Amino acid sequence: MRAKIVSSKTEKLNREQLISEINESSIKHLWLANQIGVSEKTLSRWVSGDVTRIRSSNLNKLAIALDCSREVLIAEPDKDDFPTDKNRNVLVNELNNDGLLYQLLVSSKIKLAISLIKSTFHSSLPSGVIANFYIKLGYASLIHRKFRTAKKYITKGLTKAEVTNDNRLIFSANLGLAITYFFECDYHKCQSYLIKCEQNMQYSGQEKAHLFNTFAMYYLYTGELQACIDYANKCIEECAPNTGSIEKELFLSSALQLRGASQLLSGNTDQARLSCVESLNAAEQSKYKRSIAVSKAYLAAVHAVCNKTALARKLIDESFKLVNNVDISYPSLLCIKAFIFRKSGEVLSLRELSSELISISKPNSSLTAFMHYQEYLVLRQQKDSENAEQTKEQIETTLRNLELTNWIKAL
Repeated sequence: MRAKIVSSKTEKLNREQLISEINESSIKHLWLANQIGVSEKTLSRWVSGDVTRIRSSNLNKLAIALDCSREVLIAEPDKDDFPTDKNRNVLVNELNNDGLLYQLLVSSKIKLAISLIKSTFHSSLPSGVIANFYIKLGYASLIHRKFRTAKKYITKGLTKAEVTNDNRLIFSANLGLAITYFFECDYHKCQSYLIKCEQNMQYSGQEKAHLFNTFAMYYLYTGELQACIDYANKCIEECAPNTGSIEKELFLSSALQLRGASQLLSGNTDQARLSCVESLNAAEQSKYKRSIAVSKAYLAAVHAVCNKTALARKLIDESFKLVNNVDISYPSLLCIKAFIFRKSGEVLSLRELSSELISISKPNSSLTAFMHYQEYLVLRQQKDSENAEQTKEQIETTLRNLELTNWIKAL
């Protein structure tokens, strides 16, 4: 019986049926491979499951050689999702232990990380592993500013972790939600989840540095600069050289950035420069492009304050070459670039950056308030009192709605 030729590109192979057909016919692998026109090694990979999809033309030839219907050789959609049990388990372990994921994140291969995690989901996986994968999917979504998606995944992970009573994963999910609400500018909810994490510090494991770093971010944005410095220092101490790991290299660089920013806003320019230089050194050691980009941007801001405009422009231009416009750091980089343009008197360029930020951010976020503040300072410098006052009122309204009262006092 000859199989009907169909023109689809690939089909998922029913490995169990293929093995059954070969065994029933007592066919040698070499003979079958020759009939199809592939190597014996390729056929062995189909049989073992190392290859799960097969070209439609090869599937047709396989069905003809085995004298069976091509339909019986096509797997159901929910079957044979993995190359082999052995290879699947290796991938699951690699992803579950975070090492592979951090390598992918450092290499900015976010989509690959998400695809690998999704490819390993299976009903036979332990609930704890599924919870961990949901949380990691949430973190990966965060990096591309998909906050709603991140919240959905992390919440699913939290629910699974609570069912299995896995306190380590519960801590990780709560921290993930704190970070998500932070980037959504819901600082009240961010704080509530940070407090939950701090109350359960004994379950933080390797994520203690991450928690301290997130606290530092929270306090920088809420204008509590000394608290930001204190938590940044805690993170730096947690990331000491003898506790090295990929993630701690990343948080070391970030904590130094945050400390440098708080020192700069406090008027300690020399200390800020030292922190930002240290941050860039740590980022370059980690080879993480996002960390390098942000470290260069903060150092550029320091140079701008010191009126070293050419050096500031050089660093901020280098920074933007390292990230794309969907990256989580991009809006912050726009704000730093706007600050540099304002310091160098490039008003038209500043307004272009403001328009871009508004197009990709929430209309009333802390970053848009910062951008409007740069415009406000330009208007004051131009002695445009009426527009300056309107802009100031807009900034105050945004800050009041976000409960960022410390920054209202600084206006």
